[in-house]
Amino acid sequence: MSGCRFRTSMLMESVKFPWLRREKRSECIMGADEDAPDPIADAATRWAIEQDAGLSDDGIAALEQWLGSDPRHPPAFEKARAAWRFMGHPAIRSEVTQRRLSEPPLPGYPPVGRPEGKRKWIAPAVAASVALLVAGAIGDWPTALRSDAMTATGEQRTMTLADGSQVQLNTDSAISIDYQPDRRIVHVLKGEAAFSVARDPRRPFSVEAKGGTTTALGTRFIVDRHADRTQVTVTLHSVRVAAPGAGASIAIVKEGQSVRYDRNGVGSVRIVDANAVSAWTRKRLVFVDQPLRAVVAELNRYHPGYIGIIGTDLGNRRVSGIFRTDNPIAALDTLQASLKLASIRLTDRVIFIHG
Repeated sequence: MSGCRFRTSMLMESVKFPWLRREKRSECIMGADEDAPDPIADAATRWAIEQDAGLSDDGIAALEQWLGSDPRHPPAFEKARAAWRFMGHPAIRSEVTQRRLSEPPLPGYPPVGRPEGKRKWIAPAVAASVALLVAGAIGDWPTALRSDAMTATGEQRTMTLADGSQVQLNTDSAISIDYQPDRRIVHVLKGEAAFSVARDPRRPFSVEAKGGTTTALGTRFIVDRHADRTQVTVTLHSVRVAAPGAGASIAIVKEGQSVRYDRNGVGSVRIVDANAVSAWTRKRLVFVDQPLRAVVAELNRYHPGYIGIIGTDLGNRRVSGIFRTDNPIAALDTLQASLKLASIRLTDRVIFIHG
């Protein structure tokens, strides 16, 4: 049998920058066109940033020309100015200045100067939020070109392979498939995938990720590829995990067990709650006495934006609960209500929670 290829399309989103609001809980009410691009609001936001940083004489003239070119521009500009003034809140300043990104200006940025100013921090802070949103909209094209199946942030997908095996992709994940007459290999390029393997003694089924190989000795297991390590969890029967490195090179992992490997080799096999680890395959996230920072980090995997925590002590708060993967904002609202927290939001895209 020759190599099989499966192609999917990338999900592209439009991004706009609506206005900041502060609230105890979000009602999660969104119009049908909430994510539609708004060029006037976008331009107003950019002009507000430039004015805050300090405009040259030419820049002032350009701004006045833009304001007078359309009656909708002045009210949009006033909304933008109010939003960015509020961005001077000390808690927000402390948080976002740690996340400055050295991204170039976006195409179409107003061609005005940016003199030094006492609040020059605000432009990089906004740029950080902009970069986060734009990155989510553009997607990971290098991985997309290599992949046979890929999911966007917050998306999950189940597919049946040519031999009857099933693969369930978690959020922001990608795989490529290499089926040959004597072997079946799936490469996890990024993210997390759950495998239910169809039995075929003539062609072993293996999953490769970050230099390691997981070979099915049974039927069901999960491979979760991180930046620095890969975790394999078995939910039925067993697998053999092999990886190069100074440590143990091979481990047999049985049902209800998990193992991690990295460039140093395969770690120790440990017992886990396989039902909790695989909860995402049922669109659930399970947390038992976890720090809030870990819970928010997991919610961020499913949220096409950014959720941050203001305050180290707040991040240490312990959390237990079960949340849906397809509605991270509702999960965040529940956390806010149960922990009596507040949030500062640029709509539901960029959110900072605080006490």
